[in-house]
Amino acid sequence: MWGALSLLAGLAVLGFGIREVLTQLRLQREGIRAVGTVVRHHESHSGNSGPSYFAVVEFLDARGGRHTFQAASSGVKGLPVGGPAPVLYRPDDPETARIALTGRRIGDVVLLLTFGTVFTATGIWLLATGR
Repeated sequence: MWGALSLLAGLAVLGFGIREVLTQLRLQREGIRAVGTVVRHHESHSGNSGPSYFAVVEFLDARGGRHTFQAASSGVKGLPVGGPAPVLYRPDDPETARIALTGRRIGDVVLLLTFGTVFTATGIWLLATGR
């Protein structure tokens, strides 16, 4: 049972990772750069590891529309409330906006693909060994 659950969870996370890779590639090709403002930090509690903080960024698109999004990965170092945040978004879909910091964009993808691979491999191993 644990093997099947691990395998399903791993495949789901890999799917999210692949979706994020495709979104990032499309943003690189078609995205528009803007400068947003960090309006707050969202605090999230999961498990016993303490709170995680996510930057919430507001920006204006090329047409003057106001959009707000939360960063996909935690960590607010260098992104103080009221400070600027580089943004990359698609003009036809501003809801795809991401913080345009290379390390953060790569980290979002690597984290998902790593966890997805580990859970998938663990699930396959558990199923193959009958555990």
